[in-house]
Amino acid sequence: MIEDERTLIREFINGGWLVTLLGSLAMTARLFASANKHTLIDQIKKIIAAALSSTIAWFILEQTDISSIYKAMSYGIIGVISPEVIGGLVKLGKYFEKKPTEAIDQIKKIL
Repeated sequence: MIEDERTLIREFINGGWLVTLLGSLAMTARLFASANKHTLIDQIKKIIAAALSSTIAWFILEQTDISSIYKAMSYGIIGVISPEVIGGLVKLGKYFEKKPTEAIDQIKKIL
């Protein structure tokens, strides 16, 4: 492991783990505010997905030079919308798996 990765892991242990908590708390707030009924298993899955998504975002954004408040807001927002983001990525992946050339053509049109 290179030194930069070790430093990043040390920073996560020293305080970055709070982002995991922030993401899961954001999802918990969303579930409390939701009128929809979710099973306990569904709630646990969504909270874990939010925690993991926020953690991944921390590893990406920690390296950037933007204000801490924007980073914190991003972690919370990512935690709240993580089921939709993950669902969208899975859907894109399945589309790409079925029709790779068509998917690449669509990406080229966007860019």
